[in-house]
Amino acid sequence: MKKVYFLVWMCLWGLTGCSDFLEEDSKENTYATSCSDLNELLVGSGYMEHRVVYENAKFTIKTASGPYFPWLHVMDDDIEEVVLGNYTETNSRYKLNPFYIWEKDPFNEAGVLFNDPTWGRLYKHIAVTNVILDKVEEFTHDTEEDRNIIRGQSHFLRATYYYLLVNIYAKPYDPISAATDLGVPLKLTPYVEDIDYKRSPVDSVYHQIVRDLKQAIHYLDGYEPKTVRRATKSAAQLFLSRVYCYMGQWDSVPALCESVLAREKYQLKDLTVTKDTGWIDANSPEIIFSQGSHSTNFVFKGEYANSPDGISGYRISDELHQIFDENKDKRWMLSVDTIDVEGFTIYIPRKVRASMPSEEFSFVSDNFTFRLSEAYLNLAEALAMTGREGEARNVLEKLMKKRIVDLAPITESGESLIRLIRKERRREFCFEGQRWFDLRRYAVSSKFPETKSIKHVVYDYAYGDKSTPGVYRGYYQLPDYPDGGWVLPIPTQEILAMEASVRMPSSPRYGVTSFSKTFMALSRSLRLTVKLKSVKPFLAAFCTIMSTSMLASAMWPRIL
Repeated sequence: MKKVYFLVWMCLWGLTGCSDFLEEDSKENTYATSCSDLNELLVGSGYMEHRVVYENAKFTIKTASGPYFPWLHVMDDDIEEVVLGNYTETNSRYKLNPFYIWEKDPFNEAGVLFNDPTWGRLYKHIAVTNVILDKVEEFTHDTEEDRNIIRGQSHFLRATYYYLLVNIYAKPYDPISAATDLGVPLKLTPYVEDIDYKRSPVDSVYHQIVRDLKQAIHYLDGYEPKTVRRATKSAAQLFLSRVYCYMGQWDSVPALCESVLAREKYQLKDLTVTKDTGWIDANSPEIIFSQGSHSTNFVFKGEYANSPDGISGYRISDELHQIFDENKDKRWMLSVDTIDVEGFTIYIPRKVRASMPSEEFSFVSDNFTFRLSEAYLNLAEALAMTGREGEARNVLEKLMKKRIVDLAPITESGESLIRLIRKERRREFCFEGQRWFDLRRYAVSSKFPETKSIKHVVYDYAYGDKSTPGVYRGYYQLPDYPDGGWVLPIPTQEILAMEASVRMPSSPRYGVTSFSKTFMALSRSLRLTVKLKSVKPFLAAFCTIMSTSMLASAMWPRIL
């Protein structure tokens, strides 16, 4: 694959080194001149990298070379800590503990802070889509079909990254306050602008996501790629139905889901008659789209297999275990590993996992995958929320009959039906990167709001043999939303970078507008406390940075 670069392209990845890049024409670099070149750029820099973590050496959250936000798996109520034996600094528990206990600045290791790469990483992907959407309009020599495919994928991806940013770094969409709640900065142009970027309201960010997905649906009509790792019309429709559920606009959901369900290409696996433990992989007829990382294998099993000294990491929570019927729900039978250590039984997920490099490309992401079952659940939720309960029960039964042996008729109505749908969503999508977002949105739902406090038990090492259980220390408790750490802080280094960039000189030789002024943090952090009830009490907290800051890396130079 040839390398595709634009003029000033290196500035996209850093504001240094542009001079050398522009002084001479490298023979190894070429300019984008066609949709084929833009397609290469999409694959290489537009989509999230396909990363599978199957060993300690590859597990890092300090840099953009690691998996995407594996910490989402340890912040919700589906996991618990497990400690047996001796201490080690290489396991997932050690690296992810600040997120497990909801620290005010979780990006630290043993108290040493490091830069959160997620914010800049997602904005860099956005920058790529902005550049491509601008450049594709110049390639009139290509067919309209080819240009539409590029447009559609770019709109889909930009929606992806703003969806992730607003759900990680901002409050959930509350119909009452979304117009005033601070979201994330919106940057939709490919060039540097001499303006102050502010955090757009949550409402504005969501409406931009909706616009992008509607564009993706339009442009991707008829596009049928050979891999699930490329965006399609069906993926965009299902994604938009999820966004409408988040926004409480349930009337807009059914048509989108029904369109996806009408596709013969996608089929539910009947788990009640199969013994296939790999029912969620790249070859499954349930998979509509997937991109990004796969890290649950290490998060949950990083040390379990071959550790002579002990076991330390995370397991399936007792609460999650209890909502499964082990004898009837095949998802439990086919998706859970049991590890017995001298009287201790540990349950860990295996439904989405890869353990060997040779398996890497057959497995899908555990943080951004769309499956057909979501079309059933989004549809059931929308129908129930709009009073069409009989239809909702029928849709829900179609899914549950493929998962549960001898399913009893569904008779619930009203709030009980909504709670059943939410419980089924939890069973279906546990450890797929949705539970944390769902808990947030349930708390602000305009109908049947549901808040929940999360308790995470913690242990100290006993320093015995492998079977010696850890010493119970107490627990951390995340209060019901909106109290507590339900929002991650905007990275401090990005705010500081903005303050420093004010002093950057202009560079007219580059032919682009330089950063003459930028955002600074205009208000102090709002610290939201998290209660600790422990043997040795101390505080833990998130801080939500209520500033009007914008990182430099999101303001990209226009191609010349």
